[in-house]
Amino acid sequence: MTPGQTYSPLLARYAEKYEDRPRMELLGLLDVPFRTVLEIGCGGGATGKMIKDRFPDTTYIGIEIDREAAGDARKVLDHVVTCDVERFSLEDAGIPLQEIDLVILADVLEHLYDPWKVLRSLHAHLRPEGAVIASIPNSQNVRLLQNLVNGFWTYGNQGLLDATHIRFFTMIEIGRMFTGSGYVIDQLISSCDADMPADGSWPRDLHLGKVTLHDVTQEDMQQLYTFQYLVRARRQLPNGPGGQP
Repeated sequence: MTPGQTYSPLLARYAEKYEDRPRMELLGLLDVPFRTVLEIGCGGGATGKMIKDRFPDTTYIGIEIDREAAGDARKVLDHVVTCDVERFSLEDAGIPLQEIDLVILADVLEHLYDPWKVLRSLHAHLRPEGAVIASIPNSQNVRLLQNLVNGFWTYGNQGLLDATHIRFFTMIEIGRMFTGSGYVIDQLISSCDADMPADGSWPRDLHLGKVTLHDVTQEDMQQLYTFQYLVRARRQLPNGPGGQP
């Protein structure tokens, strides 16, 4: 960047930031069978189309804030609402009460001012056995730590430090967010960096340039090298996970 040149990662257009591709990594978390799916932040509908192709009887509802992407999603999904989910109630958006089997939040919660409130608001729309699937970037990732030690916290157009991220989560904080919002996590998957150390004895020291972490366990190492977490959580019913609503 030349001196005097204006730059902001917030100036990037939606199409420059997000490639509309189906989120294949979420397939293993799908809670089959299901009839109605709500995807918040559905983009151009690539993930919804993938799911409808596999489960053609599914009713698929999308919520998308970007008008251009929402227009594309309408070509492949059953119903798409263009709105900011934090400024527009789900009832006003026409989302039915107690009829949603599955909610998908793929890299969405970190972009919200109050993701805890959004998760709580979904309760009234989920069936008693309904589930939420989410993918969430890991702020404990070792690359962020290394850069921070060296004085860098550089925002970009996408990735762990996407400039539109408002909230930042570790594995522990993800658990607190869901349990504090009325859910029970029944599956948590780590998507790890390819260069995660795996061989050798545990615990061990991990050298990060100017900083060394001592007595790192294998579990610690996995959390440090996780890029994102994939989560499936169910409604916490009044009498426990299997109680009656």
